[in-house]
Amino acid sequence: MSGFWNYRVILAEEQGKEPLYQIHEVEYTANGKVSNWSETGAAPFGRDLDELKADAERLKSAFEKPVLKVVREARGYELVELESGEPASAEPPTAS
Repeated sequence: MSGFWNYRVILAEEQGKEPLYQIHEVEYTANGKVSNWSETGAAPFGRDLDELKADAERLKSAFEKPVLKVVREARGYELVELESGEPASAEPPTAS
């Protein structure tokens, strides 16, 4: 199996600015380690109202997972769970 992605709430904190929570797309390796995340927050879209509603529902799945936070590391940035400080991860989806 190759990598996978999901929606996650990410807290961005910048010096001198108000904290900002947004829903982002987060990509993972096949074993569930974060490999990348979207720079900007996700927004629902659709070619008709039903598609827009369905996409908005998918975005809501982010609230079922722990909130993440961007932290500066020696070699770039990392996502960690806000509550625990542990590196962000996700369970790979099961084959249906």
